Amino acid sequence: MECLAESLISCLQETAGQGSSVFDSDQILVQSPGMSQWLKIQIAEKLGIAANIDFPLPSSFIWQLYQQHIQDLPDQSAFTKPNMSWKLMSILPTMLEQAEFAAIAQYLSDSQPLKLYQLAAKIADVYDQYLVYRPDWIIHWEAGHNDIPDSHDKSICESHPWQPILWRALVTNSEALGESPFHRANLHHTLLEALHTANNAAKAEKPLMVFGISAMPMQQLEVLSALAETRDVLIFWFNPSQHYWGDIVDKKTQAKAQLKAIDNTELAGVEFLDIGNPLLASWGKLGRDYQDMLLGLDLQQQDCFIDIQPECLLQHIQSDVNNLQFRATADELDASELLSNGKTYPKVEIAASDHSLQVHACHSKVRELEILHDQLLKRFNDNPDWHPGDVIVMMPDVATYAPFIEGVFGAVDHKLAIPYAISDRNVGQVSPLLSSFLQLMKLHQSRLTLSEVLSLLEVPAVQRKFAIDPQEFELLQHWLTDAGVRWGWNEQDKQRWDLPAEKQNTWVFGLQRLLAGYAMASTELYQGKQELISAYADIEGQQAVALGKCYQFTGALLKVLAFCQQSQNIQQKVEQSLELLSELYDADETEQSDMLILRETLEKMLVHSQQYTDEIDQDVFVSELQQNIQETGVGQRFLAGYVNFCTLMPMRSIPFKMVCLLGMNDSDYPRQSVPMGFDLMRLAPAKRGDRSRRLDDRYLFLEALLSAREQLYFSYQGFSQKDNSLMAPSILLSELLEYCQQGFCLNGELGLQVEDTEANLLAHLTAKHKLQPFNQAYFETAVADNKPESFLSFNQKQQNIAEQLQQASLALKFNSAPLTQSLEQSTQLELETLIQFFQNPAKAFFIQRWQTRFYPLGQQNSDEEPFAFDGLDRYQVNERLVQHTLAMALSEDPDIAAAQLDEQQNISFGLLNKLRAEGKLPVGQTGELALRPLNKQSSDLAQQITQLSQSINTSQSVDIELRFDDITLLGRVANLYGQDLILWRTGKLRAKDRIALYLQWLCLCANGCKTGLSQAHFISTEKLYSLPVIEKQQAKQQLAIWLEHWQRGADQILHFYPEAAWQWVSTQDINKTLSTFIGNDFAAGEGGEAHIQRVCPDLGEHFEGFSQIAEVLLLPLVALGEAK
Repeated sequence: MECLAESLISCLQETAGQGSSVFDSDQILVQSPGMSQWLKIQIAEKLGIAANIDFPLPSSFIWQLYQQHIQDLPDQSAFTKPNMSWKLMSILPTMLEQAEFAAIAQYLSDSQPLKLYQLAAKIADVYDQYLVYRPDWIIHWEAGHNDIPDSHDKSICESHPWQPILWRALVTNSEALGESPFHRANLHHTLLEALHTANNAAKAEKPLMVFGISAMPMQQLEVLSALAETRDVLIFWFNPSQHYWGDIVDKKTQAKAQLKAIDNTELAGVEFLDIGNPLLASWGKLGRDYQDMLLGLDLQQQDCFIDIQPECLLQHIQSDVNNLQFRATADELDASELLSNGKTYPKVEIAASDHSLQVHACHSKVRELEILHDQLLKRFNDNPDWHPGDVIVMMPDVATYAPFIEGVFGAVDHKLAIPYAISDRNVGQVSPLLSSFLQLMKLHQSRLTLSEVLSLLEVPAVQRKFAIDPQEFELLQHWLTDAGVRWGWNEQDKQRWDLPAEKQNTWVFGLQRLLAGYAMASTELYQGKQELISAYADIEGQQAVALGKCYQFTGALLKVLAFCQQSQNIQQKVEQSLELLSELYDADETEQSDMLILRETLEKMLVHSQQYTDEIDQDVFVSELQQNIQETGVGQRFLAGYVNFCTLMPMRSIPFKMVCLLGMNDSDYPRQSVPMGFDLMRLAPAKRGDRSRRLDDRYLFLEALLSAREQLYFSYQGFSQKDNSLMAPSILLSELLEYCQQGFCLNGELGLQVEDTEANLLAHLTAKHKLQPFNQAYFETAVADNKPESFLSFNQKQQNIAEQLQQASLALKFNSAPLTQSLEQSTQLELETLIQFFQNPAKAFFIQRWQTRFYPLGQQNSDEEPFAFDGLDRYQVNERLVQHTLAMALSEDPDIAAAQLDEQQNISFGLLNKLRAEGKLPVGQTGELALRPLNKQSSDLAQQITQLSQSINTSQSVDIELRFDDITLLGRVANLYGQDLILWRTGKLRAKDRIALYLQWLCLCANGCKTGLSQAHFISTEKLYSLPVIEKQQAKQQLAIWLEHWQRGADQILHFYPEAAWQWVSTQDINKTLSTFIGNDFAAGEGGEAHIQRVCPDLGEHFEGFSQIAEVLLLPLVALGEAK
């Protein structure tokens, strides 16, 4: 490629003075902006400047020729794909009664506008292919024929007889609209005639240059050939081989020819088609056909090949392709292969230090990129003359890798940062503003779930429009979740999904609760127009401003929903979309370009569909909008001095020092392309120049191989993330590795068995990586004999993790000794604080000492209304039921008490309404059924409480003030019924419950009570736990012990874990204790709590200290307690 560039530059210098004017620009046809950018750099480096050079694409250049030589030709053809799509939408419904359209009529029988739009777009795409690759068909059909010219198979067109008829109807429709009848098929012949009859002396133009285009349709080559009669046309083509290779075939084609010869005696002894170089034969069919098409033209040929002395494996492979060689020893070929391949070449030995070709087998896309990042750092470190712009990274679809690229390359320490750029993404994939607008335009397809709406409100431009700051957004998120908003705007909106018109858990339901909470400042039930409203009482003062902003946003959202639910013509749709864009977004400077793109896209839609006046529904409008946005690429930073990440695309044969191909998986590359069932090109014989995704990808792979100058790097997902099972690479990568095994071996292994040399070479070329980046293998200081050189990492964070995992225990290092500076303690301690501390000393330590709190992994906003009570909901509802039942049972009103005793199984109507108004009850009868068993449990629990309270209908509280040596314990103990302390819980009895009861009872016994004390009880759904009176002095001594451990836990982690501690003191069984701490498949252990996990991942290592604390604190309680 560099030689071609030098030849082009020489031509530019030679033709500098040509042309009718000194201001005439040079024209160089290229297939991609990347190639034009590279050429500009090459020209500027050679000539000092690259100016007054145009780089049009072939299609746009030829359209300019059409306009120059054909009068009254518009700027844009009436037969572009978008224009044809909208016209076909009008034409198709009028032709469905014709017999030829029976298949289409059946497909469109359900009258869905979106299906009509999609079908019209697919037909337009097929017709567009015909205009380029089968223009003779189009001309033949316009002449009134209904078959395919020069085809002996009449069934091809008979299978889809509607195509010629529909094309003629499309032409007639364009004529009726007063549009130009010209398209690329009839323009082509007209242009060729115009070019043939042009006056050679009419204008002295500079030569037209065509650079680096791997393949062109025959139609475009014919135009260039005709143009060459009046103007020099120079085609700079990157030919993979300096020898003629138009007659080579791959092994599959050769085998078919040999099979045919078995039954044909005339072919016996004939040398069959040559393979030449297997890689070129397998991957180069696209270029081979293009070469034959070029040679079929009347042109002069000049070779620019240079011979290089290969020094590494990569250069040897490139040299083999260039020289049409196949390296294999004679004993590896059978007679037929020797016959067909002629000359063979011996294996080449390569050095063990040769890493010019590397293959990395990984577990995921993230690992591919992490490994690539480390490998690039090593290359830059080993090669000081390398720069990020010397590396290109290509993959089948860059959009699927983009988030991981940013997550790996954009999140490293600045010392290890590698400048990078991501190309080939459309604006909808990189712009939150555009993606959110598309989401808004699909609002009619949405259930308006809480998470969907909040994701729209999270867009910065939307927040600016409604003046919502991040703190207010978090507040609104909390309010809406607690208010019960789940999905649906209102009860009527739910009917769109064939569900009953239930208002509960809709947006209107939740917003009414929020507004009532602000207005009423109470949690009571209020009678709305048709239903009860439970006010949400968590809104205070200035917070109402945030609620007002929320109402403004949801009002705008409702307007969008109304827009999406109505059918209008395309002009009305576009106009209202522009209005909504202004009402919902406030773009800053960085987002103005996105707004401009969106406005231009909407205006372009108007131009394409200006002749379509029928109404369309929102699905069609969104599909067209999305298609136009996807066709708009982001600003390319290709060749801007960064590591370039891009999609594998044709004409990417630009040379780089290092070429990396990621995602070379068996299922992903070559990429699959399923042609339309009615594409007649699929049924008709193929022609040279026809495009094929499979052939394109094979040729792209070949171009990547030839464009790498110093290293070619591959990676693929070679192992499953689930079970580590092997996964195959792309067939193309497998072919390359097999080629290397056949033609090369490591130094000193030429005389070994073939199987051994092949296995050793494969192991040298392929690195099988670990699942985690912190695996110790990547950080070994000395390179072990069995450690691949590719096993390295520069990531210090991952190394720290690896080192910590090698240590015996991370927790020992965390709390091996008390902190050197003791926490300054207050002289007073609240009883509630003491109880909370012993519920989880590790959590209390982090909060009190470090003001740090660890939360469980964040859960997404729930988008489902309640269908049943989960664990927490069940507990909370049970607590409310108990309180409600107790209030009735202990009521002084005899009628209420009697009713409760007689109908304990009935659900309280008031509480039922309250739960339903809060959105916490399943809808309809399901809610009553879900509440009934809970009501039974609460009634039983309330009955036990009333029995123990001895019908005392009010409880009393006792203030506590106990003085110790250096601290005073203060607090209030409630739930004292007569002489008994009664606590309860609507669940199983836990060690934490015993401790809470014990500490409160100790305080009462040490403090004394006017009424005297009898017993302390804790009532749970499974048992009754009771404690007797404790002597005053003994109670104070026990409290002193607990206070001593509380003071100790302020300066170091106190290994006291209530559930495990109770298990130990109760059973003295270490296995049961550890099982309680760890948990099992059915229940999580307390060791999984976020704070405990950080200080005690393994209780066994702290068991001695843990057991001592447990026994000191809990053995007295075990001696006292009695469970019934």
